[in-house]
Amino acid sequence: MTRPRLTLAAVLACACTPTVHHLAPYRSDPTAAEALERRAETRCTHLRGVIPPHHFTTDGCSMWPDDGWVWCCVEHDMAYWCGGTSAERKRADATFRDCVSAVHGAPIAWLMYAGVRMGGAPWEPFPWRWGYGWDYCLGDNGRR
Repeated sequence: MTRPRLTLAAVLACACTPTVHHLAPYRSDPTAAEALERRAETRCTHLRGVIPPHHFTTDGCSMWPDDGWVWCCVEHDMAYWCGGTSAERKRADATFRDCVSAVHGAPIAWLMYAGVRMGGAPWEPFPWRWGYGWDYCLGDNGRR
């Protein structure tokens, strides 16, 4: 009986909103982090009229190494933090794909696009899910 509780606890821990930046310079430069967070808040307010309760953080390209496309990933993180409708998510993912394609070409862009489409759904218990600035456990997922 203990095993399922541990598994459930692990899943819920993964669903937590990240609280720190995992990308330099933001993880070590509070001024740069603050400027980026303000930019994300401004963008979200403009698009949705509201900002998530958890402050913006970025991990760059999650589990991908940077090959010149990290800014595409940061922009994509801003959209994912803010959340919204499924149409807005599709638009954010297509913009991400186009950005990576412009930097490194279509094959890698389509591979990364497939990854975000499969691994970024709002119902998935990952800290990089669509609407990660919102409380996962409350069922909001950024669809206010």
